[in-house]
Amino acid sequence: MHVISRKPFNEAMLMYPNHELALTELLNVLEKKTLTQPEEMKRYIPSLDNFKHRDKWWVIDVSGNSLRLISYIDFRLHKIFVKHIVSHAEYDKLTAYDRGNKE
Repeated sequence: MHVISRKPFNEAMLMYPNHELALTELLNVLEKKTLTQPEEMKRYIPSLDNFKHRDKWWVIDVSGNSLRLISYIDFRLHKIFVKHIVSHAEYDKLTAYDRGNKE
């Protein structure tokens, strides 16, 4: 997959230094695999789940369930755009906002 920007990962590693290893491992998996569909990605990232409030957006649990990565994934083009890497509490706030502001 082509990860459009490493910036969200770098920022998350600074904000959540205890989870740097898990973030690095996830980034390595995303960059090294060419995945064409969600089912295929789930083999490598079992926590992958559909972000129910936005089309083609996906959620990945990082470091157990401590962090959540929210991204737009185009499996056809093998591209992933990471929008947020946040704590679980921040994720709950984002989903509450998206529930009320659908595209």
